[in-house]
Amino acid sequence: MARSNNYLGIDFGAGGIKVLNVALEKKKAKLVTYGFTERSPEEAENDWFTDPQATANLLKKICAKAHTTTTQVITALPIASVFSAVINLPAAASKEVASAVRWEAKKLIPLPLEEVVLDWKLLPPAAGPRNSAAGQEKVKEKDKTIEVLLTGAPKTLINKYLDVFKKAGLNLLSLETEAFAFVRSLIGNDPSPTAIVDIGARKSNILILDRGVPFLTRSIDIGGKNFTQNIAAKLNIPTDQAEELKRNMSETELSGGIPDMIKEVLTPLLNEMKYSLDTYRARNNMTRSIEKIILTGGGAMLPKLTDYFTEFFNLRTFLGDPWVRLNYPEELKPVLQNIGSRFSVAIGLALREI
Repeated sequence: MARSNNYLGIDFGAGGIKVLNVALEKKKAKLVTYGFTERSPEEAENDWFTDPQATANLLKKICAKAHTTTTQVITALPIASVFSAVINLPAAASKEVASAVRWEAKKLIPLPLEEVVLDWKLLPPAAGPRNSAAGQEKVKEKDKTIEVLLTGAPKTLINKYLDVFKKAGLNLLSLETEAFAFVRSLIGNDPSPTAIVDIGARKSNILILDRGVPFLTRSIDIGGKNFTQNIAAKLNIPTDQAEELKRNMSETELSGGIPDMIKEVLTPLLNEMKYSLDTYRARNNMTRSIEKIILTGGGAMLPKLTDYFTEFFNLRTFLGDPWVRLNYPEELKPVLQNIGSRFSVAIGLALREI
């Protein structure tokens, strides 16, 4: 098997590390193997990079147990740690976009630029409602600018990742943001305005996407551990028992809908989501609206959660299934569906080079 067609996507989630090995076979990504670790709600607060050697040792252990077949790795920086914004520049600046982007970055990024790795890309023009007769004047004005996606990550954080992979004996090919991994595994080539809500163990991320580009990203300190803690408090039971209860909630048990003790935790996330949707609509002068919501992450697997989001936002809401983009043995389907969208980032990363 050609070395250049075989990759690992590695996701350092608060709830555990996910490793996914894919290879290109007959022009389609094929699942080779996968492995993961899990952490308790209390352990989810720990930083993977406080002890780089311990994390490297754990990575080697996961890869050995999963029998991975390559050392080529793509990984991601967490959304909360990366600055991201879509900026408008005068069309005349397109010939000198690099210097114009740096000028804007100085004003927007709260760190000296010499401490940041900058990246940017020109965005394609939007089609559809922006070209309507009603918005013709705004279209003319819009044509005078170009849109650029600007991202920036602290060099100190990047160096921590480099150190861990060096100690683990793995070759880090690329380091990107989680946002692009989500796009790759859950959106593909769909250009329609879409929201992704990633409910992780410790944090939840909100992504507003248009033309496959993250126009807006937000991170909020609410995740699966908060569900667990509130269940434990309301029912006066130990945290480990509350975690088991949460994971085993069934469609039948939730036939009446999401329980209030879960809704209480979700409220700040829903409010942040509403603010993000309003911000997107305002930016587009109300001419473009989000068409659907995709839920992902371990916390998104709670039964009836998609129904709750659909009703709350009056938008079609689905549970993301990143596995549909891979070929894998049919007998693995029940297992992969069980671990579900926890692997959205790892799959998106592994697919980057394919």
